Amino acid sequence: MSEDFLTLNYNTIIDEITRFITEQVRSRKKNGVVMGLSGGLDSSVCLVLVSRSIQRNRILGLIMPESGLTPKKDVDNARHLAKQMKIKYKEIHFESAKKILLNNLPKDKLSAGNLSARLRMAFLYHYAAISNLLVLGTSDKSELMIGYFTKFGDGAADLLPLGGLYKSQVKLLGEQLGLSEQIVNQPSSPRFWRGHVAEKEIGLSYHEIDTILQCYLKNDLNNCKQSKIKIKLVTDMIKKSQHKREQIPIFSPP
Repeated sequence: MSEDFLTLNYNTIIDEITRFITEQVRSRKKNGVVMGLSGGLDSSVCLVLVSRSIQRNRILGLIMPESGLTPKKDVDNARHLAKQMKIKYKEIHFESAKKILLNNLPKDKLSAGNLSARLRMAFLYHYAAISNLLVLGTSDKSELMIGYFTKFGDGAADLLPLGGLYKSQVKLLGEQLGLSEQIVNQPSSPRFWRGHVAEKEIGLSYHEIDTILQCYLKNDLNNCKQSKIKIKLVTDMIKKSQHKREQIPIFSPP
């Protein structure tokens, strides 16, 4: 399988995504968007794109670090880009509230991380509700396909501008948009615990994941260059996370 999927006209992609964002805000009669700013690749790409789509006074960014878990450079990246894009932003520190909640709950490392994602999403929808905004999600196609997101956490959103692009493509898009090398090459991480890195947790690089996902969608896994062990790891993640991408089953009486 070739890597033709990386060879896109990224200027055209930029134009198409900005039109998509503009139309979503217009057609749904919203005042603008609110989005989380993590200082990472996906959120930074989304911020630059939305800044090209609607007036910047209609964009609200929320920086939601967690003391002891979120590296200072992430917060610095988010602040710097928000100021550079000249958008309104707020910082919310929620670790004290989370600690109080967890003191009364069973201890579990992963579930505690998912709680952080769900608290952040609650803040985003709070601001969306009081200001008639859309919640702009930052998940990309790779994360959506393998289920690397928190259900009703960072997976909850009103629009997903990067949902059709693999992580590898988002990286190239970030370069095209002129993002700093520090942001473009920063390892992806939901920051659920100290030193948390997505590729380390998964056990594969996103380049490997994206290559397998391409073959999977083309029903051509037999010709995939990655090993059978890596292919099985990715396809198992797709299957196990299927519930995250489906609508909630609703009972219908006879």
